[in-house]
Amino acid sequence: MKKLNLFPNPVMLLVIICIGLLPSFAKAQNCDMINARQLREMIVQLGYTVKDLNSTDGSEMFEVKLNTNGFDVPISYSLTSNKNYIWLTVSLGTPRQDTSVINIAMLKEQSVIQPCQFYVTAKGALMMGLAVENRGVTNAVLRRQTDKIATEVAASSRLWVKK
Repeated sequence: MKKLNLFPNPVMLLVIICIGLLPSFAKAQNCDMINARQLREMIVQLGYTVKDLNSTDGSEMFEVKLNTNGFDVPISYSLTSNKNYIWLTVSLGTPRQDTSVINIAMLKEQSVIQPCQFYVTAKGALMMGLAVENRGVTNAVLRRQTDKIATEVAASSRLWVKK
């Protein structure tokens, strides 16, 4: 009697097994938004000491202090009112006079530091900010963005530190 061989080709058998296992390995990225409590937890998980700047519901703001290239960089974290973005901001003091040539240099620096940006608040404070889309944020993403803004603050100090 002839033996029936269902899988005469070992490569074909391997392909069938891999295709069968594929759904168990493929996981979609979590693209949910995080809330302020989750944001604070993530910052703590990254090993930072968190200071609560504002604990009012809907207006939460947290701060961590990093030392990057000899600069103490106090980074504030907050969610926009619609929760679509997480803002990382750093206060750089008061801006130079409107006629200062440094201001045009800061505008030119935007192309180097982007997606970070310089801006002046309605109250007249010079800031650097970085908006992070609040979708699929992980500890790794938050660490990378924190390192990015801290590095850009230190690297651009020639433009905002008053001598």
